[in-house]
Amino acid sequence: MSISAEAPRPRSALGGWLAVSGLCAVFALVYEFFSHGVYSAYMLGLPLFPLLLGALPALLGRRRGALRPAVRGLWRAGVAALGTGSCVAGILEIYGTTSPYVPVYWAAGLALLAAAAAVFFAGRRAAGR
Repeated sequence: MSISAEAPRPRSALGGWLAVSGLCAVFALVYEFFSHGVYSAYMLGLPLFPLLLGALPALLGRRRGALRPAVRGLWRAGVAALGTGSCVAGILEIYGTTSPYVPVYWAAGLALLAAAAAVFFAGRRAAGR
């Protein structure tokens, strides 16, 4: 039997979100370690975005079944924008400067999450649930 004859196992969404959250935690800890005693709440909160907005809904959604690809894509993009915004805000805060572009990350992330919720509820309404 060849290797290609076996179907690949689907990756767990919960496991993926937990891995991303772990990588964010490691990045934040290493960055804080080399920041010469300067700490940022944005950097410390960086792993919370994939944990609370990714892993928790994946855990709760296991019983409900799969989401539509559009909802998953918009939600993932929103979580990524919020996480990136937290990382950039933390880096700039540790560096001691500001940027007018940081609020764009928060606005884009919230807009993408709202769009995902709108597509989700529009699909439920169309299905009659």
